[in-house]
Amino acid sequence: MTSPPSTAAATHPDPAGAPALRHPATPGQLAWLDTQLTAWQSEGLLDAPTADRLRARYVAHRRLTLARIVLTLGAAFVGIGLVWTVAANLDAVSPLIRILLVALVWLALVVVAELLQRRRERLGDVASPVVGAVRLLAAAAFGAVVFQAAQSLQVPADRPGLVGLWAAGALLYGYAVVGVGPVVLGVLLGSIWTVWSAADAGRTVLGVTLTVAAAALAAVAVGVIHLRLDGRLRDWRALGVPWRELGAALALGSLFVAALPVDDSGDRTGKVFLVALGVAAVVALAASLRADRLGRTEIALAAATLVGVVVLGLWRASAGLGGVAEPTPSDWARAVVAVLAYLAVTSGYAILGGMRDSERLTWVATAALVLFTTVQAFAVFAPVLSGAVLFLAVGVVLLGTGIVADRGRRRLVAEGREARS
Repeated sequence: MTSPPSTAAATHPDPAGAPALRHPATPGQLAWLDTQLTAWQSEGLLDAPTADRLRARYVAHRRLTLARIVLTLGAAFVGIGLVWTVAANLDAVSPLIRILLVALVWLALVVVAELLQRRRERLGDVASPVVGAVRLLAAAAFGAVVFQAAQSLQVPADRPGLVGLWAAGALLYGYAVVGVGPVVLGVLLGSIWTVWSAADAGRTVLGVTLTVAAAALAAVAVGVIHLRLDGRLRDWRALGVPWRELGAALALGSLFVAALPVDDSGDRTGKVFLVALGVAAVVALAASLRADRLGRTEIALAAATLVGVVVLGLWRASAGLGGVAEPTPSDWARAVVAVLAYLAVTSGYAILGGMRDSERLTWVATAALVLFTTVQAFAVFAPVLSGAVLFLAVGVVLLGTGIVADRGRRRLVAEGREARS
């Protein structure tokens, strides 16, 4: 999820001389638009000048280019190097000088990013990825400020609170400038802070997986809320994508761990889970009240994943991975339920990715299903079934599900045609 430079459109005169907003569009979208404009002209729906004005409102823009990849990776590496440099503690200068230098670097990056943004708006360069890269670097540099301040105040660096503060700063900056890159970094850091805090509080696999699943539900709900923003907050809609997609990744990861036959001897889930569950319930309820049907489905899928994590987490295996040669009937039942649950959840997210036009979500769900099936084949089913048989069984289920779904789609299309006639 590389960050676009801005969500604002550029202004250019159209062929008739009047100013028009220029919106970025992929080459595929422009090819479709050209085809439709030609068809509309041939049908007499549009005249040539109107078609030209409509076409002039869009400019070619690839979502993923070599320049964007290189700039994003460069910003990430420089940001990591800056934080690493601070973590190494620059003993050559005093703590006051160190914090001032790091703060000046951070403020300079913020100023440069906004100057580049103003220049981009003036020139109308909607495809420039430089602003997004510099904003991402500025958000990363804020982490250096946080850790340097912690060093100056003699605060241990191995505290999850520092990562949480970094995440909060990156999110505030991302929403202030409407930048996807800082928001992606903030959500990632927030995920790390959640897992770290849960591990410190509960110290059990059950506690961590439950907390992550609850955090995933909250993240998805926050992302769905973004879809309903309007007015002055309409530009924030694009910032909901990282919340929804990373929330889905957390949900799949938590269910993956909960489904493994892990011998978790601890009993504590930790207070962090209770806090995360309460926050997730409130946010999910608020989002469901305002969301459309697809948004409520997305929240329900994350909630169902949380329920699956609870069930599989409390339904413990008789031993850990590879601990027994002959699984008990309870282990077999648990493994079958885990495979079916994970198949349902990943299929749901793959379909959701198609409905949301998110290839990333579809590919993540597919990769998670393949990895999960492979691990289950070696962890539980290896004594009786080969991995090939398990893959065949899952493949048959997927094919059957796809056939049923396509048949339902064709039936809906036919009923729609009958209703129109």
